[in-house]
Amino acid sequence: MVRTIALERSGWAQHAAWQEAAPQAFAADVEPGSEGRIDGRCDACGATRGFHGFVRPAGTREGMQCLACGCMARQRAVARLLAATGLDTRARVYLTEQASLLYLALRRRFPALIGSEYVNGWLRRLRLTVWLWRQRVYCRVRREDVTRLGVANGALDAALSLDVLEHVPDADAAFHELARVLRPGGYLIATVPFYQDAPDSERIASLEPEGTVIHHGAPEFHGDPLGGGVVCFHHFGWDLPARVVEAGFLQAKMHYVQDATRGLPRGIWVLVARR
Repeated sequence: MVRTIALERSGWAQHAAWQEAAPQAFAADVEPGSEGRIDGRCDACGATRGFHGFVRPAGTREGMQCLACGCMARQRAVARLLAATGLDTRARVYLTEQASLLYLALRRRFPALIGSEYVNGWLRRLRLTVWLWRQRVYCRVRREDVTRLGVANGALDAALSLDVLEHVPDADAAFHELARVLRPGGYLIATVPFYQDAPDSERIASLEPEGTVIHHGAPEFHGDPLGGGVVCFHHFGWDLPARVVEAGFLQAKMHYVQDATRGLPRGIWVLVARR
């Protein structure tokens, strides 16, 4: 049986509520880890070819790629919750990545999809644009800063952000900006490395006005598929939903998306906020 997700009645906004529900919320479906194929339907492209069974050292969150479109588990978790919103193909959706397999998969369902990359330098942007052209997507890579988007007020039905917000020095400014560009009733769906046992978020680095990064402890860099490591500024905990609400959203919850039939055997934490 395929699980449906009632966004308004699921998820948790507070640490205490999650702790109470945790024993039921974390029932594992299957134990992945073997070479080969795992059956299931992809929420990004809709194919039923299944998923790679081998789990990389990064774990199921970065693995379990769809054998048809190549989208990894966290990308498919976001696509699953996007489908649960009930938005039709005319929806105006913004994605904080463009030279990616998820962008290719979603643009088939949402022709008005806007993608972007936070890239500096014309040569790097040209390389990403050429990658898109090779995928038969004939557009230029759009550069956007999630704290200053080139999108009109209330222009979007949904905004999707995957492992970006932890790299934004002023994450609250990004939350405010995402609230600005969404229409009332629109959705923010985002993944971040989420620390499920932490009641509060921790700032692990800061950006000085002159551009110097100050690390509050051991420096942390995350791998970037577009090249190079990226500074991590935040470890997000359970105050994240409240911070998003303070930025202008009606409600925000953390969802644990877990369904073996969708190639999500261990679950992925995803933030869903309603404007």
